Amino acid sequence: MNRIALINKINTYAARFVLEVEGFNASNLYDINIHAEGFLIPVLNEVFGLRLENLNNTQKKNFPAIDLADFKNKVAFQITATSDFDKIKTTLETFKEYKLNEAFDVLYIYIITHKKEKYNDEKLKSVIPQDFSFTTSENVIDKDNLLQKITALSSTPKIEAISKLYEHEFSDFQIQMREKAYVNGCLNTENEAICPNLLKISFPKYIYQAELNIDEDKILNDLNTYLASKNKRPIKKLKPGNLVKKALRTHDIRSGEWVLYENYIYTFIDLNNTSEPFRKIVDIGTITRIECNEFYGSNENTLRVFKHLLRNTLIELCKLKEIEWYGQQEIFRFANNQDAPNQKKVKWKGKNEATKTVIFEMHNKKEGHIVCFRSLAFKSSFFNIEDTWYLILNPTWSFTNPYGYRASRFESAYMSGIKRLESNGSIYNYFRFFSYYFSHKDLFTKPYPYLEIQKNEKLTISPKLEEKAWKPAKIIERKSADIDIEINADNELTDNTLF
Repeated sequence: MNRIALINKINTYAARFVLEVEGFNASNLYDINIHAEGFLIPVLNEVFGLRLENLNNTQKKNFPAIDLADFKNKVAFQITATSDFDKIKTTLETFKEYKLNEAFDVLYIYIITHKKEKYNDEKLKSVIPQDFSFTTSENVIDKDNLLQKITALSSTPKIEAISKLYEHEFSDFQIQMREKAYVNGCLNTENEAICPNLLKISFPKYIYQAELNIDEDKILNDLNTYLASKNKRPIKKLKPGNLVKKALRTHDIRSGEWVLYENYIYTFIDLNNTSEPFRKIVDIGTITRIECNEFYGSNENTLRVFKHLLRNTLIELCKLKEIEWYGQQEIFRFANNQDAPNQKKVKWKGKNEATKTVIFEMHNKKEGHIVCFRSLAFKSSFFNIEDTWYLILNPTWSFTNPYGYRASRFESAYMSGIKRLESNGSIYNYFRFFSYYFSHKDLFTKPYPYLEIQKNEKLTISPKLEEKAWKPAKIIERKSADIDIEINADNELTDNTLF
């Protein structure tokens, strides 16, 4: 959809917004005004380039005169349906009285209906803090001013994002649902903390590119000599990835933080560092340092390559945390002891110190011997929002045979059994555990320079979602056919005192 069509759509839904507010306010129903604050936050963030928060939900301290604020950029908003001069004056008086000009450089008063054509700025001078800039033409805004700023945005994807926000919020269905809620007096304006399964990550500023410099014939000869000693057939050619792995191993290098693309190798490892062993397999004269955002922002192919590099780098980080990459299922799971597979626990801390079992022994119900191991695991992907990168972490389980590595042939049956027992809260607690496990550092934590995973951050939404409205009652089915082990829910993280 082109810019004009998107802007016309925004204009249509913005007009609906105003009409809805005016209609409810005329009936003395003001909950819509509170709801408007929550809707406007992502819109204003996109338009003004801010990170606003709803002070009624996030701050214990009372902030009179303002509703939304970005403390880093020092910008505050008052959201109101009242457009008269006295409202403007009262807001500024309170703003000045509580010395909020010391915390904020800019104040906007957003009228969610229609602002007056003109206000008397002269009468406001006495209530504006000294050295604080405020004029009604610039700082009192309504939907028309907001639409002008949206139209002036150079980014069409940003305009499309704003269009989707308006379309979702003011579709016929949403308006009908709000009308039913408000008229019946059942709107819940209580805020709620939510936790998306996103963990912010950081990595080096630069990526290094170089052509390979590998003696392929020597690698093949050495490999075939070894294969002949084992009475195995020789090979004629190695795939590029396997060739690099073999070349690295000849120099006793086990690093996996690299990826191949169009005859070049890409890595976070500083190839300009003369003591870096990785230089032994590359053409030193072709080494190029590239800013990461320049590389992944070039096109879809380089973005895909960069995500692949992040995945390979995560694999190396996980090795330090005793978590292995199981490529056949594309999951990360806690690694079992290959020499003597057994149950495994790790120490960690929520509110209190605790121990979490990350590998369970699963016993035959009748005979008591170990049938398989159940390892805590996760699936991953990477997501970029305006040069801020996140690891998307989805907890799951891996069922292995008694030797602790290969998948159990009964895994699908065991997995369905455990999934029937788990709730959303269980999955959430596994995510919080992984968040702590990756972000926690102490004196014994080995530094890893190429990828850092930060602790999860809570977000706040308003109004609160009533779980009974979207979360169906959980029905536990008991299926015993072909399952020779007792499937029990993991309840170690259900005690709220742990967090």
